[in-house]
Parts: sequence; C-alpha cells; structure tokens
Amino acid sequence: MSSVRSFNDFGQLEEIVIGSAEHFHIPDADASLRHFFGLPEDHTGDQVTESDLARIIDETQEDLQALADTLTSFGVTVRRPAPAVHGSPLTVADWTTTANHSLMPRDCLLVVGENIIEAPMPVRARYTETFPFRGLLAEYFASGANWLAAPRPRLADATYAYDGDTPVLAEIEPLFDAANLLRAGSDLFFNVSNTGNRTGAAWLRRVLGPEFTVHEISICDDHVGTTLHILRPGVLLANAGRLTPETIPAPLRNWKILWFDEPEDDGYGLTWPRASTWIGMNILSVNEETVIVPAKQTELARQLEKEGFTAVPVPYRHGRTFGGGFHCCSLDVRRQGSLESYV
Repeated sequence: MSSVRSFNDFGQLEEIVIGSAEHFHIPDADASLRHFFGLPEDHTGDQVTESDLARIIDETQEDLQALADTLTSFGVTVRRPAPAVHGSPLTVADWTTTANHSLMPRDCLLVVGENIIEAPMPVRARYTETFPFRGLLAEYFASGANWLAAPRPRLADATYAYDGDTPVLAEIEPLFDAANLLRAGSDLFFNVSNTGNRTGAAWLRRVLGPEFTVHEISICDDHVGTTLHILRPGVLLANAGRLTPETIPAPLRNWKILWFDEPEDDGYGLTWPRASTWIGMNILSVNEETVIVPAKQTELARQLEKEGFTAVPVPYRHGRTFGGGFHCCSLDVRRQGSLESYV
C-alpha cells in the first residue's frame, strides 16, 4: 500500500513533511524574483548581516521543531528533508541564479491521492527546490506512490509578463507552484496568478484524468493559503481583506464562511518582507476539529474556537521574513479520507 494518500487538507493527518530553513540563501533579484514579489527593476538584493541571518534561521528552526513536536503529540509521523547547502551557481539555458532554500515543500510538491508531483515553479532560484526531498520521494515511490514531475520549464525572460500593472505568467509552458492549489477531494481549485498559468492548470487536468475536476480561479496574486482554507466540508476560512461573498469560488459559495480580517503583524527580519501580514492565516489542520495557528494570531484562534474548533497555538516568528507559514512549510503526505466530491 502506498504511504502517500491524501485528497484534502482537513482529514485526519497521519504523515507530513516539514521543511528546513537550514542554509537559507538569498539569491540576487533577477527577472523572475522581481516579477514574483513585485519589486522595482533596480532592486538587486537584501542587505543583512551574517549574524542577523543566522539568528533568524536558528529561530525559524526552533519554531519548525515546535511544530514537529506538536504534530508528533497528535500521533502524526513527521518527516524532514535531507540537509542541503544552498547558494551554489545554477545555470539553465540563458540564465544563472543560486538556490534559495528547502523550507516550503507545499510550494514545490503537490500530493493528489497517491500521486506526488514535482511542480514547475516559475521562480528561477527555486528550480532545484525538490532535490533535498528526493530521498523521501524515492521512498514514497518504493512504497507504491506515483512520483511525477511536470515538464521542466525553460523560464525565459518572456515568461514574466504584465496585464496592465498586474504581473502574470505567459502561456509559453506549464507553470505553477503547488501551493496554488486548494484540494477538496475530486475537486481542485487552481489559482491562476503570477505563480500559476492556465497552461499549468491544463497540464494538471490532463495528467490527473477524469476522476478529478480542476477549477480555474483567480482569488489572489500569490498562493491560496493566505486567502482561503477549507476547514472541513461546508466550512471555509476566508480573507476578508481580499475576498467578498461574490468572489468565493462558485462551487463553495453556499458553504459557511468564517471571515478573518485582523491578522497580527509579526514584522520581518530582512530588508523587505516576502509575505504580507496575511501570512498569519496560513494555518495547518490536524483534522476537522483541530487547527494549528501561529501563536501570535490570537484573534484568529478566538474565531476558530468560537466556531467549535480547537485552535492549537505554535510559535512562528518569521513568516513574513521568509514568505511562508505553517501550511507553506509542510506537505501532507497521508490523511484519512477517500476520493469523493464535496461540492
């Protein structure tokens, strides 16, 4: 039996991969990085001392270990990537960059049922981001999982286009971060944005086949985990600063919606933040009743508790610094639940 099996983000969690901030490296800002973060053309990089970066990395590692310990206390098997040293030159076709981190497996890997898919990410510095997880992928493949990889993209300069002032990805080749996907059994909601294009949605639709429906949505300009979560069938957590009842994906509009509009600002430790304050709603469900939330997000915890959920606070100090919260920095490998339609 495959040790990979997960159709949603809310069933009882059994096994998870948590990323690592070890040896985090800041790449120079190229066309892809400026496009992703909306940086000006003259932006070249960060100014941060080695000691400050080392402290931020150490604190993040402490917080990720706290997350791992919390999940272990709930009986969840926790896996981690192999150690990797980032920063070596990486050259593909007509561009050169350096690797960034192995912090966010949710961005680079997508689990759909017994499939685990390496995503065709549009940021060049993330081109080899799945490599520290390859040992785990080989193990999951040996257990019977389907290990797939999207076509390796070229990421030419023409990829990084604009619709007016809005950054979009050209439809040259399939592109998406796996965190663009909201999973709900046989229905997957694919956020078309500057982190995923329609060609990427079409590729995924064809690979997964008729058992799955890939809905194209456009609800934010980054990953869906800062904007919309399915807490359990029939209940959503939604970003009140970005969404309205009319912009909730149509198949989910008749569900109960918990509107969240008061994220606490954790600040950031680099020259500029990799995420907005909405990274505070980047939560992780253990099951349909239990949700892990950043410890500083007390209002979010209060709202969840009022609705009958158990909110479990875990410290996470550098979500804005690195651009990822608990959902980003983890990957569900196995959850209870079968392939079914919730919509």
